[in-house]
Amino acid sequence: MFWVVVAFVGVTGLAYGFLSLRLDEVRIQRRLDRAAYSPLAAGGAPGFQEEKEPAGFWQRWQGRWGRLMALDSGGQLELRLHRAGIPLKAGEFLAFNGFTGLVGGLFGIIVSRGNLLQTLLFLLIGLILPQLYLLRKERASMAALSGQIADSLVLMANSLRAGHSFLQSLEMVAREMEPPISREFRRALQEMSLGIPVEAALTTMGRRAGNEDLDLMVTAVLIQRQVGGNLAEILDTIAETIRERVRIQGEIKTLTAQGRISGVIISLLPIAIGAFIGVLNPSYLNVLLTHPIGRVMLAIGVLGQLAGVAAIQKIIKIDV
Repeated sequence: MFWVVVAFVGVTGLAYGFLSLRLDEVRIQRRLDRAAYSPLAAGGAPGFQEEKEPAGFWQRWQGRWGRLMALDSGGQLELRLHRAGIPLKAGEFLAFNGFTGLVGGLFGIIVSRGNLLQTLLFLLIGLILPQLYLLRKERASMAALSGQIADSLVLMANSLRAGHSFLQSLEMVAREMEPPISREFRRALQEMSLGIPVEAALTTMGRRAGNEDLDLMVTAVLIQRQVGGNLAEILDTIAETIRERVRIQGEIKTLTAQGRISGVIISLLPIAIGAFIGVLNPSYLNVLLTHPIGRVMLAIGVLGQLAGVAAIQKIIKIDV
């Protein structure tokens, strides 16, 4: 009964925290939109004063959590959350990660009836699942961004040829394209509306996105703004270069598919054989695990496997 009460309190706190997050997110986004598109913001906001609101319990708690853990001192977790499109701060994500670990541990206690090893296993699963979700979302968002850059450059070039300004072409990408690239351009436009120079906003966007093709576009735009030139033709050339690079990367991926499959098979084959022998004749495999010479042979085999996998990955990885 005690653990049921603890689980109820934990889940209730989790629900309360996320409801607070959603309300705060809506309020902050509205304030940002009002500031970004107000007449004062365009002129540097000489009389603009930030609206201050008292921090709620959840904000104070997650801020203390982030400072206590000190896991995002370099801002990397915050950057990964932005790239993944997850509307959470680093402290909020760490708090959620702690909650999932707590729920996993409580579930392990209930299922295993107090077994320490199984409880720790469920606790570890609860801590790892949010990280795996973040990694999957980040990779999917980065891949989607890479596939949108060429189309966004063509859209900007056509907008410039139609007589629109550079900022209007950026706004068209933010309005017409889908996330994640529309999210990046929209944030850059908001920064420009708040008085940040165009060059600084574009440079920050390139660093924030972490994409080589977008960095190439930003560099070309910055050079054009300094030395002049036909920006529409430059963007078309970059778009064609990006499309050609994507085509070559697809061909390389097809040609190296056999090597990747070979690496997976070579990695899983010893594990499968060991599991098969362990099921058929456990005593035969126990010698390898209990005898000192067997342990040395097992360690050498594992190191050899890791070296082989690393060599295969090095061979099939070709930069374009």
